Amino acid sequence: MSPLTVLASASAVASAAAGGMMFVFSSFVMKGLDRAGPFVAIDAMRGINAEAKTSAVFLVAYFGAALLALVVGVLAALHWRATGSAWLVAGAVLGVAGAIVTVVANVPLNEGLDTADVSPAVWQTYLGGWVAWNHIRSATSLAAAVLTMIGVTQR
Repeated sequence: MSPLTVLASASAVASAAAGGMMFVFSSFVMKGLDRAGPFVAIDAMRGINAEAKTSAVFLVAYFGAALLALVVGVLAALHWRATGSAWLVAGAVLGVAGAIVTVVANVPLNEGLDTADVSPAVWQTYLGGWVAWNHIRSATSLAAAVLTMIGVTQR
């Protein structure tokens, strides 16, 4: 087994884990917070966001998956003629895309929530935008895992 195949396999697993983390929020965490009411939900989400910013485990798992995808994409592009490389590059693009969505969409929404007044309107606005972007990063990470594994199976 080549080093690229090993890295790509690890990248697929990491992307699946990252997508799973985000999927949990999309599928029930945010709905559960919404059920608790806007005041509790905002307070809880502020706590979750503060923890996420300082959790080495989360940061390495989530952004490490994107970094691993980037490395795999570059290596696959350098070996473009090898069977499965196009799939690996496609998986890498989506693996990195999820992290980009995090940085340009979800993090700014989180920072805005940190300084916003606590009100039902603030929560509903935040919830709608945050979940929509979270669906995208869930889907991109999970699709990255699938495309990367297709590339691995073709090598």
